[in-house]
Amino acid sequence: MGSDVTVPFLDLAAQSAEIADEVLSGWRDQLDGAQFVGGPQVAGFEEEYARYVGVEHCVGVGNGTDAVELALRAVGVGPGDEVILPANTFVATAEAVSRAGGVPVLVDCDPQHLLIDPDQVASAVTPRTRAVVPVHLYGQTAPVEALRSIAEAHGLAVVEDAAQSQGASSSAGRAGALGTVAATSFYPGKNLGAGATPARS
Repeated sequence: MGSDVTVPFLDLAAQSAEIADEVLSGWRDQLDGAQFVGGPQVAGFEEEYARYVGVEHCVGVGNGTDAVELALRAVGVGPGDEVILPANTFVATAEAVSRAGGVPVLVDCDPQHLLIDPDQVASAVTPRTRAVVPVHLYGQTAPVEALRSIAEAHGLAVVEDAAQSQGASSSAGRAGALGTVAATSFYPGKNLGAGATPARS
């Protein structure tokens, strides 16, 4: 009756096996060219991902946390500035705010989509608020259109955390192209398995 079969939660080895030949060929090219930082592969990826998302620029960085931090710094978040983000997110979102010198202000999510609630954001805005960080999750984009209205009324930046949303879209466009600037991640356990910062011009 019983069986000792174990189904792994995440089997990265099986995923890797499917593309092993292609990856090994690319790795050999990388070794032959001896360009381990930047280089044509990174530039090619940046161009392709920017085109896919629908933005003008994409800049590869070390990881998704760095991407969120750099995006926040780019919109002017500094010491003491408040940044509103949803309580339902990975700790790295709040960590990036702190690393930029800002103060994370957590707000609740709507009970249906489990994404940041624009009404909660509107109530949390203070004179020290500099940005709002919607986090796209579960194949859904956060309600960025409503957040943009709030942001415009208060002079705030909208910095998308799109680390779990490659390919997600709404009537307003694709995740990564909905706010002032966006950050994503390609860590192997994410929807797509590398950090980049798509940005609108």
